[in-house]
Amino acid sequence: MKQGQKMLTIIMVVGVLAVLAISTADIYLAKNTVTAPPNIEIEEVSAPSTEQGNTPQSTAESVPQEEGVFRIASSQSEVRFSLGELLGGVPTRVIGKTNQVRGEISIDFENPSQTELGEISVNADDLETDNKFRNRAIQGTILNSSTHKIISFVPTEIITLPETISFGESLAFDINGNLTIKGVTQSVTFSATITPISETQIEGHAETMIAYADYDIFIPSVPRVADVDEEVLLEIDFVALLDS
Repeated sequence: MKQGQKMLTIIMVVGVLAVLAISTADIYLAKNTVTAPPNIEIEEVSAPSTEQGNTPQSTAESVPQEEGVFRIASSQSEVRFSLGELLGGVPTRVIGKTNQVRGEISIDFENPSQTELGEISVNADDLETDNKFRNRAIQGTILNSSTHKIISFVPTEIITLPETISFGESLAFDINGNLTIKGVTQSVTFSATITPISETQIEGHAETMIAYADYDIFIPSVPRVADVDEEVLLEIDFVALLDS
């Protein structure tokens, strides 16, 4: 009887110890399970918040000056003339072009109406078509580029500039000015578009039609060429970069 009671006591003690051990293990596991996620969550949140805190400073430092002078990059630009003719009875479009062009544009991004264009100059001696004989005629009797090497346009007025500028959006306007070819100056109007690509680069296109006879330019009569247009289209496609 005493042995049975003793055995029962031992079993009860072992049971109590087992329950305590299980409870202790549950508490330990529960603490690890509950406590760990908040630590992980804090780490995950704190890292992005640090980056976001740095972002405004980086953006503020990258903002450039509000206005500046942009110079035409000749290697990325092109000036063209084109007119129609009958070559051997076949309608033909004659195109001459050069990248020898210079010019400046001053833009205030906060006040676009204050935009100013400097003189645009083109090297007439460098104009080329797809025909070497025509090139000789252009440089010789047509433009006399050895004497009148530079074709220039001096802007006098920019019409209908917008009040705001957005990067990537094209601005359309007209430019009045004085065009000088072969020593003769006439007033012309270019239709233009300019697209601000970034704070350091703008791109643009401008064109106008002129009667070349107004500039004392005459096309010599040659065999197989007839019905030459009396007007010529002048165009410029340009890239201008901020002058740093």
